[in-house]
Amino acid sequence: MSSFSGWAVVDLSDGRDPGEFVGALCESCKDTLRVMAEGRRVYVYADYAPDFPSTMARLVPHWADRAITAADYDEFGVLNEVLGPDAESVHLASITEDSAAPLPANDTPETRRAAAVLFDADPALLDEVSATWSKDGALPGCLGEPYLRWWAALGAPGPRTSATAPSTPGRPPKASRDPRTGSGPRNGR
Repeated sequence: MSSFSGWAVVDLSDGRDPGEFVGALCESCKDTLRVMAEGRRVYVYADYAPDFPSTMARLVPHWADRAITAADYDEFGVLNEVLGPDAESVHLASITEDSAAPLPANDTPETRRAAAVLFDADPALLDEVSATWSKDGALPGCLGEPYLRWWAALGAPGPRTSATAPSTPGRPPKASRDPRTGSGPRNGR
């Protein structure tokens, strides 16, 4: 199974209607979208959407106070980015699986602090995710792993009805089998 996808959690500005935002998103993005709104927070999953983070970056200044975007490039790696109200990149973390085409990153203590301030989160949780999130690699084929660990640390763990449960920061993802080796528990044990 391919995990090639784009993800976002968007905290809309006061007075912005989630339905109108979704309409603008659908006009801007021709990929298959799954959207869920919880108050002013909108969660988006875009199937096979390599340009989804840039689409979100174009929309954020007009609609939102902050956002987190993620791009899963399957076996090539993953990106997770925190955007401020003007869509400026506050924090960018990546796992590159293809050394010939490294993905950009700006994961420093300073950028983690800035992301924590933006989301009123505990910076120690972001430090923990930073220290542990790439140990298992990009986990191709596992939707939502590993970047949802960043989201949980920022207090945006994913919609309550999400099919992909986020991991607790610092713990391995909940997967029945390691997608790279096929090893793991059998028969759900």
